[in-house]
Amino acid sequence: MTHDEIRAAIAADEVLQALVPDTAALADALSAGRTRFVHTEIGVGTIIEVLGLSSANAVLDVIYSAQDYRHVKPLLDQGRLRLDSAFVRATLQAMVPALLTQGQCDALLARAQAPDPISEFDVRCAIFNDDGTLRV
Repeated sequence: MTHDEIRAAIAADEVLQALVPDTAALADALSAGRTRFVHTEIGVGTIIEVLGLSSANAVLDVIYSAQDYRHVKPLLDQGRLRLDSAFVRATLQAMVPALLTQGQCDALLARAQAPDPISEFDVRCAIFNDDGTLRV
């Protein structure tokens, strides 16, 4: 989050406003549930492990038989399909609800998510002026 985004989040939420000027508490509150996508490669085995054999077979059958996915097959076979790719995530999301439930899609995508906390220092820089007065 940028400093402007931190200030905007605080301005929009009375619970966060009540935490000012406790920058550690604000950082914890702002960090709750924040994730980012990180470089993660999966293959056929991971899809089967996450979805189970029946659901995985349906997804893999589409991927292996559809001309649109011809470039995905080698990546899956080599265990190199990248879940941190926005295109891959959008494609998986497009398979809901025809082939995947939202929960199954989320479970696959969770493989590529990592915590994305807001640092206390960033909160401090966002809410205080250089002279120590509050900006929020």
